[in-house]
Amino acid sequence: MQRPGWRRLTLDVAAIDAERASALLGAVSGAHVAFEQREGSSRVAASIYVPRSTDLTAMRKRLHDEIASRRRAGLMGPAAMRHANVVERDWANAWKEHFKPLRLTSGMYVVPSWHRGYEPPRGADTLRLDPGMAFGTGRHATTQLAAGLLLEYLKEGDVVIDAGCGSGILALAAAKRGAKTYAFDDDATALRAARANFAANAARAAALARADRVPQEFPKADIIVANITAETLQAFAWSFASKLARGGALVSSGITARGRLATLAAYAHAGLDFVTERRRGQWLAYLHVKP
Repeated sequence: MQRPGWRRLTLDVAAIDAERASALLGAVSGAHVAFEQREGSSRVAASIYVPRSTDLTAMRKRLHDEIASRRRAGLMGPAAMRHANVVERDWANAWKEHFKPLRLTSGMYVVPSWHRGYEPPRGADTLRLDPGMAFGTGRHATTQLAAGLLLEYLKEGDVVIDAGCGSGILALAAAKRGAKTYAFDDDATALRAARANFAANAARAAALARADRVPQEFPKADIIVANITAETLQAFAWSFASKLARGGALVSSGITARGRLATLAAYAHAGLDFVTERRRGQWLAYLHVKP
């Protein structure tokens, strides 16, 4: 019998607490956080995948203490914690079972690499995608909101930076529409998935870098797109603003009502002008521009 190589640790929370659950999981593990939300559900499952050798007992205790602290302060609701052993092969098969072709946004469809016979409507672009263990299948509302704003604003030849790129889906969508794309993520698994997805689509990224902030060597961007947590968006507000060309746009997603005002305030303080807000269920996305 094959021994499991990974452990999955999941927090089941209300959608409004998804940002905080993600931030907590990322802080205690350093791993990339994946989200799963069933259609029509008000609950979100935030999960990390860690090596089998990880001391999960210590990690669970720290999470329990952090959640309890936030609940006492009224900053977070109940969170159900669960874990399971996962074989990489089983993880891939689970994605194949649940990940079907879908419309990402107007004129663009995401098609899993194993659905070879699927053809989108005439004239639509196709992203052949295999997310592996990286966040970004196109199913989540935050990805769809970000993609919609990104592609509406994008012009051929624009320089685009995808911050916290996950599977590379947003950078890849921009590349398909003629952008020069740069992307970064601090998770090695995400970078491997992003590189594989670019190769599968015969697309080229100007750079795919492992980093926890915008690399200095990246050029000024016409558009920065960031589908991450509200707390991270707030922390990055000044660095995003400094990396935007004048007249450039910031597309941000992954925000709920809890993080709305603080995120808008951080962007205003960084000198960015509000343009529009988009909403889908509990989730919000924004477009700001640099004057």
